[in-house]
Amino acid sequence: MDCLTLDIGGTKTAAAWWQGGLLLQRREEPTAGDAPALLEQLARMLSGGPPVQCVGAAVTGVTDGRRVGVLNRQMIGGWDGLPLAEHLEQLLGVPAWLLNDAQAAAWGEYRARADAPADLLFVTVSTGIGAGIVLDGRLRSGSTGLAGHLGHGGARAAGGGQAPGSACSCGRGDCLEWRASGSAMARDLAALGLGLRSARAWMAAPHQDHPAVQDWLDRATRAVAEAIADAHALLDLHGVLLGGGLGLHPRFLQGVQRAMLALPARFRVPVDAARLGPDAGLRGMACWLQDRPDASD
Repeated sequence: MDCLTLDIGGTKTAAAWWQGGLLLQRREEPTAGDAPALLEQLARMLSGGPPVQCVGAAVTGVTDGRRVGVLNRQMIGGWDGLPLAEHLEQLLGVPAWLLNDAQAAAWGEYRARADAPADLLFVTVSTGIGAGIVLDGRLRSGSTGLAGHLGHGGARAAGGGQAPGSACSCGRGDCLEWRASGSAMARDLAALGLGLRSARAWMAAPHQDHPAVQDWLDRATRAVAEAIADAHALLDLHGVLLGGGLGLHPRFLQGVQRAMLALPARFRVPVDAARLGPDAGLRGMACWLQDRPDASD
């Protein structure tokens, strides 16, 4: 199948053209801000690309397959309710579908492994925290696209009593994304007066050895391990794959693995590194388009 896949996140937007499962062409740009700017960007980025039979977009936030929904407006603003599939169909003249980016990546990671467990959780830790669930060899997105939003679970405080801006804009308060994501790392360390650096910069030498960075990593990786254990208690998982720019850093991955080993044995589940890297969403979306029941070669 000749298809186009997109990965639209808060930081970058990537496009890939595929033919028979082989990558023909790839383009990437920083993501435009609001919805009108994003649509203009897509029209420009996709101009002159190879002909395709369909398009699939992996998007941050929630989606019902047609519209983009936003949970954390501090990360992405101005997209809530955007009928992106309709715009892509008008732009390219072919059918379009949307998936959450972590769900798409989960399917890509599952399909990339001959030995993939039938019950698998993929967790990405980068600017935010997302997840995708494969159960009985099937990707689960839910009727509204909410399935797998691990980053907005585990809230320790919610509702009133918190100062404005002191909690995630998803409305659940002190959720996992607020405590353990790349944006949380940059915010928390800046609040200590250590300077304005991104999580990527903090995790590079020599900053990664700073005691405050180590303390933050200990707390964040324990929080991620506890969230994974909660998911395991609900789903009885066979394996977990950790991805994302922060999640794949050896110190973060090893921290999660150590924290998992400290849990009671029944709540432990193997945590390994994801394999597909930053293009997991693009590749997973291509696999999902190919695997749809109504797909044709």
